[in-house]
Amino acid sequence: MFYDLNIPVSATTGSAAAAQEQLETKKRVELLVHLGYHVVAYNHEVVGKLPPHHVNPIQKLDLPGVNLKQLSRLTLVVDDMSQNYGLNTSNHVVSSYDLVAVQPTNEKLFQAACSTFEVDIISLDMSARLPFYLKHSTVGMAIERGIYFELGYSAAIRDASARRNLISNAQSLIRVTRGKNIILTSQAMRAIELRGPYDIINLNTVRAVASTEPIASLAENEQWKLGTKRKKESQQTEATSLPSKKAKETKS
Repeated sequence: MFYDLNIPVSATTGSAAAAQEQLETKKRVELLVHLGYHVVAYNHEVVGKLPPHHVNPIQKLDLPGVNLKQLSRLTLVVDDMSQNYGLNTSNHVVSSYDLVAVQPTNEKLFQAACSTFEVDIISLDMSARLPFYLKHSTVGMAIERGIYFELGYSAAIRDASARRNLISNAQSLIRVTRGKNIILTSQAMRAIELRGPYDIINLNTVRAVASTEPIASLAENEQWKLGTKRKKESQQTEATSLPSKKAKETKS
């Protein structure tokens, strides 16, 4: 079973714009199904603090007869350490999404993301030079908490400069994580940027940085599947940790 957990979508308004957005999204999703993917996440990105009356804008596609699991994802781009971004499971606005990611823009926020923010994914702009160094001690806190780091491949297809930055940044990420808790996503804005799971492994970018079991970052990663399931269950039952799930299983 293969996953693409970053299909960007926008919060369009107006019937014509919304219809066009749905059409473009459907093109990408249909190609992903053709390429052998079974799970996709539609990613809505918000820069800064969420508005107080924010509503999850993601509309999942009606795909009768298609074996595809569709998830909603929020990515919050954070740039101010003094702000309360509400990245915790008690925030019902955030919990309306199946997956929650954070993209920190400086070192202090990256440390907070690894140590305190309650998220599923930490995303960094790998197509540009990172504004801080990745440290094993900081990254290790996120790994211990079950958080995954995202490596998007479409930047390597769009631009030569972005490809070089992606290779360099991915090398740093794999070094400090020791290859643990990394997921590969497309971050594809257009269908032409999508690749099949095994084609991704053959991209020079990925071959240069992930020589050990890179396909696990796309496929049957049991820890990631459990993390996704655990997140959804915690939203439904207002549970906040894996032990509560184990306790429920013990009772049964």
